[in-house]
Amino acid sequence: MVPARLASTIKAAILVIVAVAMATVAHAYEVSPMRIFLQPSRGQSSATIAVNNIRTDSLPIEVKVLRRLVNPDGSQTFQPADDKFVIFPPQAQIAAGQSQALRIQYTGDAVTESEAYVIQVTEVPVNRLDQSGIQFTYNFGVAVYVQANRPRARLAIENTRIVEGKLRFKVANSGNDFAFINGQQLEYQIGDEKFRLDRDALTNLVENPIISPNSEREFSLSLDNLIDGTPVKVRLSRADG
Repeated sequence: MVPARLASTIKAAILVIVAVAMATVAHAYEVSPMRIFLQPSRGQSSATIAVNNIRTDSLPIEVKVLRRLVNPDGSQTFQPADDKFVIFPPQAQIAAGQSQALRIQYTGDAVTESEAYVIQVTEVPVNRLDQSGIQFTYNFGVAVYVQANRPRARLAIENTRIVEGKLRFKVANSGNDFAFINGQQLEYQIGDEKFRLDRDALTNLVENPIISPNSEREFSLSLDNLIDGTPVKVRLSRADG
């Protein structure tokens, strides 16, 4: 006889496996592109998003818009912003193996600093009965940046230090546009020794690469052979290619 506690653990593990398998099926659709830049000052206020249903049954979706705010520690806040865009169609039923084009139109005011939004494409739950009684849905978020006139990011690194074995520094963006640290390469110098992280390495170390206009971000990188209190210099430069 299997002890009650062990039986409960085995049951939980089976449910996790079932959940993962079902979730894989539920994810079977694609959205592209995943990032869009709009410049209303140049007449670029609209774009098209394609939703491709690669599963074997129909896909009901709905579309919402969220304002994306990035905090100094890299965490994010999302606010409803459907009043800033017109989406057509806002809902759709996509047949198996078919695609649906979504037209997005920015209708907000001109901005002096670029703003970030997310077009959220969400699968609408359908009442289906199965043995588990569990239903999974999935959503994709398309990043949309509404850019200011003559958008430009201006980056400066401040307060570099090594604390708890991590390289820590602050990046200030004094420009009117978003900056993406994963489009850069990072160089740091400890004493006379110089090190370089290329774009791919830096991307792997940074969870959220976005630096908003006229804001600051704190970054903390786990690197080898860092000794607390050792003086360090950090430099960002545009990655080749």
